[in-house]
Amino acid sequence: MYAFTGPQQSAWRQLFDRFLDISGEDPAQVTLGFEHDPALLRQPGLWFGHTCGYPLMTRLRGHVMPFCVPLFDVPGTEGRMYSSRIIVGIDADIQSLEHCRGRVCAMNNPDSNSGMNVLRHALADMAAGQPVFSRVITTGGHLASLAAVADGSADVAAIDCVSYQLIADSQPSLVDRVRVIGDTVKTCGLPLVVAQSSSSAADTAAISHCLNRALTSADDTVRQILHLTGFAEVTLDDYASILEVEQYAVERGYPELA
Repeated sequence: MYAFTGPQQSAWRQLFDRFLDISGEDPAQVTLGFEHDPALLRQPGLWFGHTCGYPLMTRLRGHVMPFCVPLFDVPGTEGRMYSSRIIVGIDADIQSLEHCRGRVCAMNNPDSNSGMNVLRHALADMAAGQPVFSRVITTGGHLASLAAVADGSADVAAIDCVSYQLIADSQPSLVDRVRVIGDTVKTCGLPLVVAQSSSSAADTAAISHCLNRALTSADDTVRQILHLTGFAEVTLDDYASILEVEQYAVERGYPELA
């Protein structure tokens, strides 16, 4: 989920290769993919994957289980928790969410926690059961949402803080064209998941252990490029607050980002 550029993908691949060495798995039997196709997480050949917490608690519930979460050292994170940066154009006359009324919002996906759910939560009290934006556009990804705000196609977006940092590292001139006006509530970060029926607790604990060993022994540039500090074990209960964030907005009459 956090591989926007060739160097970032290369860093993940180096880490994964080291992980395979440590775990003793046959590299010929394993494929590392960077596709964002949600259907891949339901494929029978899935070993483990990376997903957003909101679909984990909704359309993927009962199909996959979280077992660990990558930890990052970037603004907006705190241990296993992360938030989104709420951004506007660098020259926009917007200083707060209240100034976003009647504007255009960009979101990466309707079932994104960081791009939709936490922003809906941030707006729920202000919305008072009424639409906030003149239009909400779906861009398909955080990079596209950030670019839409930067070029004026949209006025505001919520960008996952890890994505924001990785984009800032690789495309500083793009990030220089936006401004952060706030951060959202924190929820548990994007988990690594396994098929619910395919692995035992011992299997997933071994994967987490080998991932941490791989990161510790990886080249310094891998950790620096990814801002990655470790992997922490999680359970489904750690993601319950994502549904609480959703329920908060629903109870205030703002069930959809609008």
